[in-house]
Amino acid sequence: MPRFAANIGWMAQEVPMLERFQLVRDLGFTAVECPLLYSHDAHAMADACKAAGIEFLMFNSPPGKHDGEYGIAGLTGRKGEFQDTIGKAVDYAKALGTTYLHVLAGWQSGDWDRNAGFDVFIDNLKWACPVLVDAGLSALIEPINTIARPGYLVQTTKEAQHVVDAVKAAGSNNIGIQYDFHNAQIMEGDLARTFEAHLPSILHVQIAGNPGRTPPDEGEINYPFVFDLCDRLGFKGWLGCEYAPHNKTKPGATKASLKWAKDFGLG
Repeated sequence: MPRFAANIGWMAQEVPMLERFQLVRDLGFTAVECPLLYSHDAHAMADACKAAGIEFLMFNSPPGKHDGEYGIAGLTGRKGEFQDTIGKAVDYAKALGTTYLHVLAGWQSGDWDRNAGFDVFIDNLKWACPVLVDAGLSALIEPINTIARPGYLVQTTKEAQHVVDAVKAAGSNNIGIQYDFHNAQIMEGDLARTFEAHLPSILHVQIAGNPGRTPPDEGEINYPFVFDLCDRLGFKGWLGCEYAPHNKTKPGATKASLKWAKDFGLG
């Protein structure tokens, strides 16, 4: 049976961040992820997480110091800043007992030599992975759709696999793919074959309906099939629920979004 984690950046928005751990625990979740958390004190979050009896799985590396940035690991001339952001992420991870760090590659508008961007990204990850392994962390590489993030560097599972293979060839094994079925549907389709082909490298999964990041019982993706696929292929990781409930700040919105999950003991 799949294991589901609540994404408390997208879900549980009807309460303040530090109250979200208990809210999702009361709904049956035993693990959480959160994309960006740096506006909150790491130790306060850790205390709230521990009090709720929740495992903290994953969060993103800092997005960058300029408005609109979504990662700098693939950007030329930002190596020192990138290394500083990894240090900050490690501090949060140690406080929270986190398993994974999604390393944001970044995007640029206009003409961008993406091949050069991948070279920078891989070089930075070759430096970062030994630092992360010392903190008990593995790096995640996520292909992100270019509707939500125009110009994002890593856009397909094949590109993410290229990055993972290059870093592993340099001697680091604490790296893998974060496979978001929502992003993959937009950028690639053919979900079952794509997922199975890259399964040995997939460490973490995320789900949401499409179009839009709706609850997974809405839209064009057949999630009952996806859940059965994960079981049939023996995927042992977590499925992060990275979707926005309807009326997301209204009391009870998160519970109302979990009609699809009752058979899994959630809601």
